[in-house]
Amino acid sequence: MISAHSLSHQYSAPVGKTASQRQDAAAGTAYLLLAASAALVGGGVSVLAGMGMLPATGLWGRLAQAHPALMLLYVVVPALVSGFGTLWLPRALGRGSMLLGRLNLAAVGVFALAAVLTCTLPDARIAHILWSLGALMSAMVLLSTIFDSCADSLEQTSFSPFVWGEMLSAAVLLLSVPVFAASTLRTWLWPATNPVIGAEYFAAPIGLIVLLAGFGIVFEMAARIGQVKTRPVAYIMAATAASGVVAWAKSSLAHGADSQTAQMVGNSLLALCSLSAVCLAGLWLAGTWKARVSLRTPLLWGLGFLAVVAGGWVVQLVQGTGLHPALQLGALYAVCGGFYLWRGEACGFWYPQKLARLHFVLTAAATLCLFVSGMQVLGCALFGMAALVFVLAAVISFQRDIPVVTGHANVAASAAGGSAP
Repeated sequence: MISAHSLSHQYSAPVGKTASQRQDAAAGTAYLLLAASAALVGGGVSVLAGMGMLPATGLWGRLAQAHPALMLLYVVVPALVSGFGTLWLPRALGRGSMLLGRLNLAAVGVFALAAVLTCTLPDARIAHILWSLGALMSAMVLLSTIFDSCADSLEQTSFSPFVWGEMLSAAVLLLSVPVFAASTLRTWLWPATNPVIGAEYFAAPIGLIVLLAGFGIVFEMAARIGQVKTRPVAYIMAATAASGVVAWAKSSLAHGADSQTAQMVGNSLLALCSLSAVCLAGLWLAGTWKARVSLRTPLLWGLGFLAVVAGGWVVQLVQGTGLHPALQLGALYAVCGGFYLWRGEACGFWYPQKLARLHFVLTAAATLCLFVSGMQVLGCALFGMAALVFVLAAVISFQRDIPVVTGHANVAASAAGGSAP
């Protein structure tokens, strides 16, 4: 297997991009835009609902109903797996582009259509089927690219934690999405005996994906400042993915007399995720403990991801619940940190550092407010402000489009009122 390299590198202007590379850039950017749109719509609905400003009827009512699906299905998978996978895997695998580029673009279109139907149709089952199709197409693109790189490799060296996270997340999708689609079809074909299921049904696999892909991105954020042994990280991720999918399938398909068994298996899955999160966080901290850490913007989000996941684990031990919501909230930190890492260090373009750090501060404050009694409304308002700051920072970055050289002073960036990432 070809070694995966860090995304942090001295920027050089792209010269002579091939059609496949332009296709990958378009698909990856489209995935991120879809995830950002779903997060803004879903987050906006959550903020307005938390402040009591959301009507319960009409389009607003449908958006409120679609909020869980938007956050679970259209943020985590399009961003953490499909988007960052499409944009980063070719570089990490040492190849020019992704395989099956047209299938990847088709998956973007299927995801987008499913998101529109989720927001507009009162019955989201057809949207769930389309989403399942898009997820399977995207997973096949990622896995075929990784396995093709293995087959073409002349030397057997290890993947980075990022590549392991993407590969195992795609495998989780490939194994669990058919169960989700089949369960949705079952409620459609035999409605009298099967209750309608929603996006919450798929919350456990989404939690696994956040754990695997999220930690892969977090390890990539710290690639320059610490040395982490890949083998134990890969073992933990692989064991978590394999046993997690089996446990979820067993608990989701159990009925009647097996309900106690399903509950026990579900609790075991949570315990496994908790243990995996602690082990991966420990390996990350051990790899960076002795390094001279420079708190770059992506690393701040990585630390936030670790703090949220660790907090969820503690709450899970004390109250018996809390890890799944923490993993879902941790996805926000992984996506935002991944965006700044992609824009600033993978692409080599300037973004406003002060706005990016303000975005993190507001998000962290909002997260704390969610766990304090009586502060939830303030937390929703802070999340709304954080979203506006993120949009402003992204718009300014893309509008100015100033290339930077990592580790060197950049006159153009300074003149524009910012600093290198």
